[in-house]
Amino acid sequence: MRNQPSILFAMALCLLTGCKKLIEIDPPKTTISTGQLFSDNAQAEWAVAGLYSKLIHGTEFALMNGAGEKNFGAGLSTILGSLSSDEMYNADGPGRSELYYLNINHLTTARSIMPGYAWKSAYKTVYDANAVLEGLAASTTLLDSVRKELRGEALTLRAFAYFYLVNFFGDVPLALTIDYSKTGGLSRSPVAKVYEQITKDLVEAKPLLASDFSVGKDERVRVNAWFAEALLARVYLYTGHYQEAMNSAGKVIGKTDYFSLEQDLSNVFTATSREAILQLKPNPENSGFKNATPEGYLFRHQLLTVASTYRFTNQLLNAFEANDKRKTTWMLEDGGSFTAYKYTLGPTDAVQYGPQPQYYMVMRLAELYLIRAEASLLLSEGNKQAAINDLNALRPRAGLLPLPATLSAAQVTEAIANERRFELFAEWGHRWLDLKRTGKAKAVLSQITAKQPWAGDFQLLYPIPATEIINNKNITQNPGYEVQ
Repeated sequence: MRNQPSILFAMALCLLTGCKKLIEIDPPKTTISTGQLFSDNAQAEWAVAGLYSKLIHGTEFALMNGAGEKNFGAGLSTILGSLSSDEMYNADGPGRSELYYLNINHLTTARSIMPGYAWKSAYKTVYDANAVLEGLAASTTLLDSVRKELRGEALTLRAFAYFYLVNFFGDVPLALTIDYSKTGGLSRSPVAKVYEQITKDLVEAKPLLASDFSVGKDERVRVNAWFAEALLARVYLYTGHYQEAMNSAGKVIGKTDYFSLEQDLSNVFTATSREAILQLKPNPENSGFKNATPEGYLFRHQLLTVASTYRFTNQLLNAFEANDKRKTTWMLEDGGSFTAYKYTLGPTDAVQYGPQPQYYMVMRLAELYLIRAEASLLLSEGNKQAAINDLNALRPRAGLLPLPATLSAAQVTEAIANERRFELFAEWGHRWLDLKRTGKAKAVLSQITAKQPWAGDFQLLYPIPATEIINNKNITQNPGYEVQ
């Protein structure tokens, strides 16, 4: 294949732009499929750039302005988590059935269109990352430095996709190759095994990755060692490795020459935010959402006189402390209710080829303070003051008084949950994942009128797409959905 540079370049270009036919050769009708990739320095760089492009733009040009509702990396994770939890509601009601049944936590296998999009798009990222990894391994012409860097990026993005798959669906097939003869009949791997692979990928990736932002030309739009470390901190928290979570979070927080909390909340989500650990950069030349972000398009209606489909619940609005600037800065009153305003450009003010004041935030420093606070307290109540200090790093910029040292451990636990709720609302489904992993989901969600009667705790995982089970007899359905 190295004697066919034009074909290889076309393959890499299509991975970047979303074209499918040139990189997939007679793929079976499944989300884990076969394909071919590239092999030389420039082509490899383009192919890896394609991983990021498809995360934020999707794969079909005609649907790019709706990419956020169809791609886990472009807003769908936020939609799923916000509607499934107590954060947002679907203002269109039964008129948009794909959102309605998600919002009331009454999914069935036939009513799970949106989770199905998450499955498909996340496995597309897994497939493309695997294709890059295999292309890198097969090539004998790449510079060693290029091979290492791109391998680290692909491993990290594969881990990132699996993090959302395992949290949305539980046990999932663990595909580590593009060879369909090996992946086509995979059964579901236990959650613990998936997390083991996520951790393994991130640990391997860290020393391969740049420790600065040079790969992204000083923009924070490509994975580096600090994003791998930050994602490890999150994974360690989720898997109960609290000392490791503290250590990883502390390393990122301590990298003060790169990262600091933006004290002006309006600067947190800007393209130049020092709080950003990783952002996705929309391409205004092929983006249906112009110079906005996908969530800017999602949460702002195209008509000024019509309210957004996605609105915040009274449960969230009424929970904020008085004068919390996060509510007044990161929410927008829209038609008598409130929608998300972390991203300020929407359909009515986005401009084709215009300047890009904001990129799409994947992970930011504030989460690392919250991870370290929670892990510290879970490790030992003797770390209570350290946890309080981390929370107090966030509160002043929100216009809130510091928490006192007199709080009990139980009160600090509650304060951590609250700070996560108010800091990370409408970001990547954090509230939904937090309620589930802390065991609070049923108690909180079963009290919401719109979600009654509570269908059952099986709704805390989404159903496996029916087509996956049809195409692979070794994949079983999540309990509770089999008889629907």
